[in-house]
Amino acid sequence: MVRPWVKIFLTVVVIAIVASVIIYLRDSGKVSEPKKGSKLFGDKTPTYTIGVNTYAGFAPIVWINGGLKPNDESIITKEYGIKLNIVIQDDFIAGRNGLKKGEIDMIYCTVDALPTEMSESSDMTDMRHFMLLNWSRGADAIVVNKYINTVGDLKGKKIAVAEATAAHTLLINTLETNEINPDDIQIIKVENGIEAAQMFKAKQVDACVTWSPDDIDCIEAVQGAKVLVSTKQATHIICDGLIANEDFLDARKEDVAKIVSAILYANSKMNDDPAAVAEAAKYFAKGFGTGEDFCIDGVENIRFATLGDQLNFYGLESGYNGVKGDDLYSKMSRVYESLRLTKKPLAWRRVSYPGIIEMLERSGDVKGNQEAEGGATFSKATKEVEAKAVISNKKVTINFGVNQATLNNDAKMTIDQEFVNIAKQFSGARIRVEGNTDNTGNYAANVELSKRRAQAVVDYLVKEYNFDRNRFIVTGNGPKHAVNDGVSGSNINYRTTDFQLIAD
Repeated sequence: MVRPWVKIFLTVVVIAIVASVIIYLRDSGKVSEPKKGSKLFGDKTPTYTIGVNTYAGFAPIVWINGGLKPNDESIITKEYGIKLNIVIQDDFIAGRNGLKKGEIDMIYCTVDALPTEMSESSDMTDMRHFMLLNWSRGADAIVVNKYINTVGDLKGKKIAVAEATAAHTLLINTLETNEINPDDIQIIKVENGIEAAQMFKAKQVDACVTWSPDDIDCIEAVQGAKVLVSTKQATHIICDGLIANEDFLDARKEDVAKIVSAILYANSKMNDDPAAVAEAAKYFAKGFGTGEDFCIDGVENIRFATLGDQLNFYGLESGYNGVKGDDLYSKMSRVYESLRLTKKPLAWRRVSYPGIIEMLERSGDVKGNQEAEGGATFSKATKEVEAKAVISNKKVTINFGVNQATLNNDAKMTIDQEFVNIAKQFSGARIRVEGNTDNTGNYAANVELSKRRAQAVVDYLVKEYNFDRNRFIVTGNGPKHAVNDGVSGSNINYRTTDFQLIAD
């Protein structure tokens, strides 16, 4: 008969051995440390925490999870074997602190503003961007008073904007379309788009950069106010994504791939299925304390990213010549560094983590419509469209030979460097191309020559970048804008081509 003290001793030894094995496996990465909401013994479904803010762009994640809390009946649990704990992080700093402490596994970001977080000396350098969630398509806007009609009118005006955020990025890129430097306006710093809208409604500023539905509130509150530019035109400037610690991604790659696959499926449903959107709106309203319309209206202003969009974004599709993550991140790294809002940001190759997307491409089993978004298409411009007022005007100097309308390599390089990026980022806007000549020779002949020069520019953009030809409106000004200084042909206006953005 075994003595009682021997039983106790053996029990303690067994428990110690089991505990040691568990600790070893956890520390070696062979088993994940249990998260809040999961159990080591019993419920073995891995649970991960994801941070989002109050934006309809996260509706697919809420829908796939059946709400904010881990849910045994959710699609992501039943079909993907994952539980999500979704936490609202409208407080940006608190959310980042939670990520760095490991309390949050993954959190939202926008690629354009990411350089402000990823300087070499920051404590975010271990974070990696591993998924594109969506593109804003009208959810962000520059609202102006009745005295501002074009981007050029913003010069010298007071504009409320949250610095180093997506709103600031939209403003900077919009100013560029009219060759206005950030120093040419008066930035009134605010914390977020809500505060910017409040200042505009109080008539303390001439314009603000805000988001939906606050842009509508501004228009209703201030007589004559209007949206000057939104991401309906600036289609490839603001995009949400997910970041996580690189060690976390390496250790839990299979689980993260399941999460991304589930979100991609949910994204396809938000793009194509109104019933799924309506269901998501119910979960969203309950979890975020908004009305259902907040979510439904927001979804209409968003393009949710598919697997095809991911491949394009991460540069994994060789034939894609649109805006990539590297393009957007690298440009804004330079801009925000010049504005002293970041210092020595990491290169995109060190920030991005395309491995999850590559895994899913190889597996080929992501559900739903995962085709990449096609290029923007336009109907043939009517007379009314052709006569529309411009949003913005950018002059590009292109040299043509005397009486010639042929683009040489230098001219093509000028177009590539000074306008193509704008055309890509503002793919929702039509473009009027206006050609000019000097004041030498026959007026009618000069008008025809200027039109052929503008047409040559359009032909190049269509052939080289596959832009929709219907997007362009060709105009020949002839010598109308030539400076008459008494010396015929001495002015330089004949070298100028105007690229004008027009809201469709």
